[in-house]
Amino acid sequence: MDKFPGDLADEVARLRAEVNELRALVRQRAPLTTASQGWRMADMAIPSVGPGEIQIGSNGGELFVATSSGTQRLNQLNVPVATPPYPASFTSPATIGGTPTAQNYNDLRADVVNQLFTPLRDVINKGATIGLWPAP
Repeated sequence: MDKFPGDLADEVARLRAEVNELRALVRQRAPLTTASQGWRMADMAIPSVGPGEIQIGSNGGELFVATSSGTQRLNQLNVPVATPPYPASFTSPATIGGTPTAQNYNDLRADVVNQLFTPLRDVINKGATIGLWPAP
């Protein structure tokens, strides 16, 4: 029995025409994303994702990452664009003579709060906002 009914040359010519038609269609199709000046993605439905896969896309104008364990929207990225500065030197004295006073304690506490506690709390809150860890 012949695998190719009819003329083999006609079959090859038909296949070449189909390939050329498909090439033309692919050239006319809009790309899914563009990246010459950053990525641009069209909104899409959030798909089901199997184990070991991720899907990145746009839904409702928000970037999302879907995994088999759920979907995370990444619309709250408000992380500083530069490394925060190191804390300045404390203004409270490094050593005191005699018995510490309430003022010594208050100065030291103010330094700790201003130089360490407040910036650390800000980092923790921003990390929770973008999903790095659960909210405090």
